[in-house]
Amino acid sequence: MRNAVKIGERVWLRPLELADARAIALAGHVETERVSRRVPTSVIAFERWVRGFATDGAPDAIAFAVCWHGDDTCIGTVRLGQIDWVNRTAETGSGLLSAEDRGRGIGTEAKHLLLEYAFVDLGLHALNAMVYEGNTRSAAALEKQGYRLAGRLTADVQRDGAFRDTLVFDLTREDWERARERRRSSHSDIP
Repeated sequence: MRNAVKIGERVWLRPLELADARAIALAGHVETERVSRRVPTSVIAFERWVRGFATDGAPDAIAFAVCWHGDDTCIGTVRLGQIDWVNRTAETGSGLLSAEDRGRGIGTEAKHLLLEYAFVDLGLHALNAMVYEGNTRSAAALEKQGYRLAGRLTADVQRDGAFRDTLVFDLTREDWERARERRRSSHSDIP
């Protein structure tokens, strides 16, 4: 596992690389689900996005490639954005490139690795995530990860000819620790 940052049961995280930009861009071109903000974007745009994470100072965003054990091919991404180092907060995001990988707990496992990185390694205090109201699978995944619904942004996204709400979820370190302990209690094999 080259440059592993966090290792889970089935997947692991590593820093994004320029070579990942092609896979990410191509996945957007064949995306069939309309529940997210996915739009086709060029390889060049994703290469610029990956390069943007290399910084000399404190970054305002950090992203990782999600990879299967035994393989270093990017199958998705998890990220922290809008990092506020003073208040120790950030926004999280995640996505799997292939629809076949979704709904199998892989994204949740990858997100748990990101949450551990955010709270333990970076010492962040609170995180938030936003989900389009029609994306019930992502909303349910956030709740499984310990997030709670904090509110909504009214009619801020246009979908299918109508304005829709965005649901805002949040998670404090203390809530995450409690949720992690509950998972460990119910699954004694979780580290």
